[in-house]
Amino acid sequence: MTKRSNRSSSRINITTSLRLKPSGETRTILPDSISSFSHFFDATKGQLQCYSNACSRTIDEFLNGRNCTVFVYGQTGSGKTHTLFGPPNSFHSNTLNNDATEAFQNIKIPVSWGAFPRIVLSLLSKSKISSGITATAVEIYMDNCYDLMRDGQKIAVAGFGRSRKVSGRGSFLETSEVRRDSAGKWIPPRTLVEKPANEGYEMRGAKSLILTDVHTLLEFMSVVEATRTSKSHKLNERSSRSHCVITLSVPAISNAKYMCVDLAGSERIMKTGTIDNELKAAEARNINTSLTSLGRCINALASGNPSAFVPYRDSVLTMLLKQSLGGSCYTSVIITGTEDATMHSETMSSIQFGMRCSRVSNKEQAAIAQMKRESDREEVKSELLTELRVIDEEIESLVATGRSGGLNMDFPNSLRQSFSENMKKYHHHKSSLSICKQQIKSGQRGLEKARQYEESQVKNLQGILLRSMTTGVYTDPCSRYIKIVQRRIDILSTLRGMNVDVASVPNIEVPLTLVHLARGYEG
Repeated sequence: MTKRSNRSSSRINITTSLRLKPSGETRTILPDSISSFSHFFDATKGQLQCYSNACSRTIDEFLNGRNCTVFVYGQTGSGKTHTLFGPPNSFHSNTLNNDATEAFQNIKIPVSWGAFPRIVLSLLSKSKISSGITATAVEIYMDNCYDLMRDGQKIAVAGFGRSRKVSGRGSFLETSEVRRDSAGKWIPPRTLVEKPANEGYEMRGAKSLILTDVHTLLEFMSVVEATRTSKSHKLNERSSRSHCVITLSVPAISNAKYMCVDLAGSERIMKTGTIDNELKAAEARNINTSLTSLGRCINALASGNPSAFVPYRDSVLTMLLKQSLGGSCYTSVIITGTEDATMHSETMSSIQFGMRCSRVSNKEQAAIAQMKRESDREEVKSELLTELRVIDEEIESLVATGRSGGLNMDFPNSLRQSFSENMKKYHHHKSSLSICKQQIKSGQRGLEKARQYEESQVKNLQGILLRSMTTGVYTDPCSRYIKIVQRRIDILSTLRGMNVDVASVPNIEVPLTLVHLARGYEG
C-alpha cells in the first residue's frame, strides 16, 4: 500500500499502519476504509517488514534533529507489546546464543524482536553516534508516572515553555518561581510571560542508561520487562496494566527526543473477567480513561480547526504525548487488531482511531530552538556545568538547614542506628528480589523459593520502616530538595551523553519518601 501525499509542503500527516493478529476459523470482515492506512500488515508479514515500513524513516529524521515518536494502539491481547518489543522473555542473556537467526545491521538477532530493539540497533549503526544513546523508561500506572529503571519510584511530570504553569499530576515540582532583579527587588510574574518556540511536558529525574551495543540493549530491556506492571486475565495471559514510555536521545548530536510508547490495551471488563477483582477493575478503568483522553485529543486535532481546544492536561499520557501530536514531531502510529470475529467491535474501534490519527498533521520543520542550541555545544556545556554548581550549593544549604530530610538527630542513637540497618537490609533484599525476578523471567528454574523469601523480607522490612517513619525518626525532604535533585540527575545524564567527564561528580539519588515506601512492590 502506498503512502498518501502530504496536505501541503509545510505539513506532514501522522503515518498510520494496521497490523492484524491471525485468528481461528471465524474471521472478521474489514471495511474498505482501511485503505486510508499508510501500511497494512497481515499474518504473513513479519517483524522486520513491520519495522521497515512503519519505523525506518524515523531514523534519519531523528538524526537530523526532529523529535520522533512511534506508538502502538489496540485492544488487549492484539499484539501491541509483541509488535514494539517482541514476545515475552525475548531479552534474557542466552537470547543471542540460542535464538539469533536473523542478520540485522550486521548483528545476529532473534527474528521475533520488535520495532524498538531494531530502532536502537539502526541508530547505533550510524557513524554519527559514537558515544551511545541515552535511554529512559517509565510506566504510567493509575495515571501516575513511575521510573522503571529505579524499581518503580514515582517521578514528576512537568511542563516547560507555555505549559510550565502546570506542574503535572503527582509532581513534586513547584508551580511558580520567585525572581528578583540585581537590587533584590521582587519581579512580578506578569513580566516573566514569554512565548517560546517549544512547549510541552517532560519527565523530571528519570534514571538514564547509555546504550552502546546489543548487550547494553539486552540489559536495559530485561529491566523494563521485569519491572513493568503486568497481570493475566481471560483475553491475555500477560496483559500490560500500564503505558510504557521509552525515551531515546543523543545529546552529542541534537536535543531531539525519540519516544517509543507501548499503550496498555483498551478492554471491556466483562470480557476480560476482571469485574470481580477490585484492583484489576480499577486498572482497567484507568487505562480506558487515559485512552479516552487520547481519543479526545486526536478528535480535536483531526477536526481541522486550528483554534480547537486540545485537552492534553486530561491525563499524564496525553501530557507526555503533546509534542508527538500536532507539534514538529515525526509520528508513526501502529494500530493492532485481531481477525477474530468475536472481537469485531474492538477491532473496528481501533481502526477508527487509526483513521482519525491519519487526519492529524504535524509541522514539517524541525524545532528552531533546538537547532540554535546545536550550533554551539560548548555554550550548552558551560550553561549546564554552571547550573550544576548552583544546584550543588543549594543542596549543601538545604542539608545544612535540615530540609533535605533524613534521620532525626533528636532521636536516640540506638533508634537511628536501627533504622539505618533496616534500610540497608531493605535495599539489599529489594535488589536481590529484582535480580531473582529477572532470572525467573529469563527462564531459569528452581528460584521460586528464593523469590518468595526475598519478597517476604522486603514486605517485612517495608512494614518496619513505615512504622519507624511515622514516629518521626526519619523525615521526608522538602519538595524543593526533591526538585533540584531530579534536575541534577537530568543535567548529569545530559553531560554524560555529551562526552563530558563527570566521573568525579558524586551521584545524589532522589531520596526514598514515605509515599514511595508505602506504594510497595505490587505488580
